[in-house]
Amino acid sequence: MKIVSFLLKLVLRILLLPVAFLLRFLCFIWNLLMQLSLWVLSPVMLFVLGCGIYSVVRASWTDVFLLTLIEMGLFAAAVGAGGIMELMEQLCERVEDILTI
Repeated sequence: MKIVSFLLKLVLRILLLPVAFLLRFLCFIWNLLMQLSLWVLSPVMLFVLGCGIYSVVRASWTDVFLLTLIEMGLFAAAVGAGGIMELMEQLCERVEDILTI
């Protein structure tokens, strides 16, 4: 019985090894893309915020509303990318935990 259990675990490890490599590669690529996109997204967010402040001073409330929606969308994209990165890291850790058992 121990031999069958050992062989099943060995087969599981052999099948999960490429999945673990692929997940680690995807985590690396996602992290790289997230960092690069935030380097581009941050100045855009600051610019939209500055435009929103200028629109408040000018009392152009339609523009304030639209710029606030744009700012919230950009912020949601940044937070969503971070959330996806965290989920991918947890998935990678779970697969690696299965491989090390």
